[in-house]
Amino acid sequence: MAKLRREQVMIAQEMVARSVSVRRVATQLGIDESTLRYRLRRSLEAPDGRRERPTVLAGWDERVDGVLARFGDARVVSSATGHCETQMLHGILVREFGFRGSYQAVRRYLQRRFPPMRQAVRRVETPPGVQAQHDWFDFPAQIAGERCVLHGLLGTLSHSRGRFVWISPSMTQLAWQTGHLALFQRYEGVPLWIRIDNLKTAVAHGAGPTAVLTPAFTTFARECGFAVDPCRAATGSDKGKVERMVRTARSAWADLLGQAWSSVEQLQAALDQRAVERHAQERCPVTGTTIAEALAVERAVLQPVPGLHEPFDCVVARRVSRDALVSFASRRYSVPFAWIDRVVEVRGTAQHVVMLADGREIARHPRHTAARLLLTPSHYDGPSTATVRAPSPLGRRARLQLAALPAPSALQRPLASYVALVDGMCPMEGTP
Repeated sequence: MAKLRREQVMIAQEMVARSVSVRRVATQLGIDESTLRYRLRRSLEAPDGRRERPTVLAGWDERVDGVLARFGDARVVSSATGHCETQMLHGILVREFGFRGSYQAVRRYLQRRFPPMRQAVRRVETPPGVQAQHDWFDFPAQIAGERCVLHGLLGTLSHSRGRFVWISPSMTQLAWQTGHLALFQRYEGVPLWIRIDNLKTAVAHGAGPTAVLTPAFTTFARECGFAVDPCRAATGSDKGKVERMVRTARSAWADLLGQAWSSVEQLQAALDQRAVERHAQERCPVTGTTIAEALAVERAVLQPVPGLHEPFDCVVARRVSRDALVSFASRRYSVPFAWIDRVVEVRGTAQHVVMLADGREIARHPRHTAARLLLTPSHYDGPSTATVRAPSPLGRRARLQLAALPAPSALQRPLASYVALVDGMCPMEGTP
């Protein structure tokens, strides 16, 4: 049986009190339904007094301290740095003192008598426009009469606590970038930093300060103008503002997430409206004003949202061959001949393969076609540059072939005309 945190039990109690079924609460919180039912039932029962009963090690403090001191355990010897393993302590108590209790009894005794040192957590509040925290969560939904699992990208501006969610049927690289752009549009700006988890669409390997981002997300972040700040491994507190909302905001959205909708767009519109309503009701803990008022102040210092950015799931660098082609995804695409023998950036978007150089788009072709070679004839036209001589121009016959026209006849008039002309110049015998 999985151990539930006290916060999860409290959230579940509140959601059940709002007439949300236990099964749906368990699904929303990502926990086992039977475990949740057990904890809810136990929370209603009166304490049985077992905590007040004497343990099997009552009166054994002196003997336990002697064994711990023998190993230089820091829990009883202030100047020592050693540590005696619980299993070793249990074995010595059994062999030397005839202890008949279990190993678990010794472990619980040590936990009660020597509680572990509690770790303090630094609370950080960032200035306006500096940071936002983004994270995925999933939930069951009913769209157009069909049951499915949708994914929500939750974004929280760390200063004002402005919170928005963007719904997607997938968690692909394209969805990851599209979701960020959708959140930026709802923020009405781009923060300087985005704190994220170490998911595969963003982090190629590593975590935290040593994380290496994927090429696609690195390029996306550079073009949008924000820096990426991945969390440390298994440290949810690094993005506690959005982590808390993933757990608690579902109760505020439970009625919307549990309804049947005709489309994802209809659900998205309802969630956006709920965000506006909650911003007007809730208060920002940093400013003391409503979240809506704090958000209005923060929007004034956010960077502008990139207007023409197109999400992509793959980005590579490719050198242009002598025939003005670049290779990408088992296909070859043409670019203007002036870029031969230079490296260009190739991006794979949802519908196109886009080539960029010097910060601008130089070519675009349809993606995922059956053809393996895609050419644009105009890429081979134009004058020579300082470093590249233009290809030889097309001859008359080549132009006819490309235009799918037949070759012109060498005769300028029908053969019968020539016969008539010759007969007129050289009359046959017997004619007058």
